[in-house]
Amino acid sequence: MIARRALLAGALASGLSLLGGCGPSRRVRPADRIRLWVAPNEAEEGFWKIAVARWNAARRGLPVQFTTIPTAGSSEDTVLSALVAGTEPDLCTNVFAGFAVQLAALGQVVNLAAMPGYAELVARRHMQAILPGWTQEGMVAALPIYSSPTLLWWRADLLAANGLSAPPRRYDEVYALCARYGRPGQRYGMQVVSGRSWADRWFDFISLYYAASKGQPYLQGRHALYNNAAGREVAGFIDRMFRQRWTALDFDAEEPLVSGLAAGAVRGPWDVERFAKLYPETLDRIVVGPMIAEAPGPGPASTFSDSKGVVVFKTSRVTAAAFDFLAWVLGDEDLNLLWLRRTGLSPARGDLLQNPRFADYYRTNKIAAAYAAHVASAKPPALSEYSIDIQKIMTAQLVEPLMTGRRDPAAALAEAVARTDRLLEAQA
Repeated sequence: MIARRALLAGALASGLSLLGGCGPSRRVRPADRIRLWVAPNEAEEGFWKIAVARWNAARRGLPVQFTTIPTAGSSEDTVLSALVAGTEPDLCTNVFAGFAVQLAALGQVVNLAAMPGYAELVARRHMQAILPGWTQEGMVAALPIYSSPTLLWWRADLLAANGLSAPPRRYDEVYALCARYGRPGQRYGMQVVSGRSWADRWFDFISLYYAASKGQPYLQGRHALYNNAAGREVAGFIDRMFRQRWTALDFDAEEPLVSGLAAGAVRGPWDVERFAKLYPETLDRIVVGPMIAEAPGPGPASTFSDSKGVVVFKTSRVTAAAFDFLAWVLGDEDLNLLWLRRTGLSPARGDLLQNPRFADYYRTNKIAAAYAAHVASAKPPALSEYSIDIQKIMTAQLVEPLMTGRRDPAAALAEAVARTDRLLEAQA
């Protein structure tokens, strides 16, 4: 990723130089409409089709023309390729926090916090508790559209059969469940590690770290911070679960909550629709609990937020009009409710369970309500353009050694943090 970024920066510099000179290598930005790219999935495309049609019919500003991100691979690669080719739109959704920071470091996106109407939008959408996780040195490179906290799904019938009337909140409750329910090689108390890809760290170590640290960051500037009390707590939990054989190295062969291979596992709100289609009987037996910690505090526990946002590119000739459209979509409660009904993903706003506009939806969607309760306390990934490299180190030097017992928690934490710091220092 690092070498690729250097090549990209050079390519962008060359393209922009040509734009400043003779100019024909880059397409001239149209100023008579707003061009929008949205996530390439049916639910989100359906939402934007309605939102754009309403905007255009009301003639509130420049007309909007939208299409899904034209990709056969990752959205990130498509956006970066478009920037080099000069074919990027004015607005683009489906941007996670780390990618937004990379785009900002390349000088390609507008600081949305400096746009007229930004403060009013934040107040109207009740985003005050959410936006610090998207702000770096006063810059907001992307505005979050939705927030998907990671929470623990438990089989309520298995909890009840093993002495628990509610989902576990503490490690010791999980240990007790594992001791009663677990049978090494046959069934386990909990799926602890989500997988071995870099992105899986969002759904295990980082989620658990946010809960243990009560939402404190695991990275700041050029330094990893998780070789601390919260990191030791989480690493110790992971280590004990594997050493006691209360969890397994691999759950990929089947859905463990369906078979009972695991009584609990981290799942996101997108899994509700999947289970409703494939495993409705299991979904009826699911109870959702918070991310566990050794000593959780009062109120909703902190956890990871798998959230995506929208950026405005600097090459746009209609940045003010584009932001007006964006502010209208994000600030309109009827459209927020439409988003919720279409996608099942919580709008990134802190008043979901207090706002009467959403009351009927959450009254009949209890699992969705559990996720909504954690939106304000859920944290996005660290604001770093090196997210992939950082989490590859976290995987290879921390999580995998804990899984196999190759290192003790203290040594694994120290090695992962040291290597991350060296990586970030080298890029400074």
